[in-house]
Amino acid sequence: MDGTIILNEPEEIDTLAKMIKMAYAFDNWEKVLTLSNKLLNAANKILLTETKHLVKLDRHIAYYFGYSYLMKGLAFQKVEKYPNSFECIAHYSNLEWLDDETEECKKIIYDFRSFAVANTLTLEILNGNKNKLKDYVTFLEENPDQILSGLNTILESSLAFSYSVDEELASLMRHIKDPSHYEEQVISAKYLSLYYLLACYKYTNGICNEAVDLILHTMIQADKKNNDSYFKKSVALFEVLKPNASDSQLSEYSIILNNIFKGEDEYEKSTYSRSHFIKSTK
Repeated sequence: MDGTIILNEPEEIDTLAKMIKMAYAFDNWEKVLTLSNKLLNAANKILLTETKHLVKLDRHIAYYFGYSYLMKGLAFQKVEKYPNSFECIAHYSNLEWLDDETEECKKIIYDFRSFAVANTLTLEILNGNKNKLKDYVTFLEENPDQILSGLNTILESSLAFSYSVDEELASLMRHIKDPSHYEEQVISAKYLSLYYLLACYKYTNGICNEAVDLILHTMIQADKKNNDSYFKKSVALFEVLKPNASDSQLSEYSIILNNIFKGEDEYEKSTYSRSHFIKSTK
């Protein structure tokens, strides 16, 4: 034995981090919370052991503390337990107590502090603070990698508090790329969420034809990306929208379902062009 500490499954720390990411991708917030607590306990166990320098980790120990609180905070955010989410932000915004003067650790501390600033602003929007919208859009435009998540936040707030975000959508949707750019599991889930929420937003505002187009797009992409959760959500929303669907939209819906039932992916070759779905939201 070389003295290296090996944690038993499922407590192996890097495996736990990957499991949290997967649970997040599938909107399993209870599992995210459970696994994040396990990750935090595992990180504490490593930090307190006298042989922590022998533990084989993919990242600096500070990352696991920050990541556990970050993901807990996001899960609480998703189930609308905002005070709990603010508490988590307070933890990962202040990781200086783990600073060992290495460049790797300093960067991790800086990154999580930046996440805290962004997520505090996100919670303000989710709480219906429209006065923060301008600041939020400015932040997103300065941080384009956050625009996908930010659009989801803006739409969630708009739907919850019944206010228009047409101007914000016009500004930010131009940054959204073709769905092929969003293949990574968590990112693809955010892409599907965006178009699902856009469909809800259009429907709520009486723009039913666009809402149907958007939910058909979401349905197709959810199947391509093997996301059963958003496929089921899309089918359920289409059934609500069905009375407002045109003959061509109803026909396309039938084609999608028939190909699913047959276990085929032939609709990718369909003559229907999906490009207008992207354009219709800008």
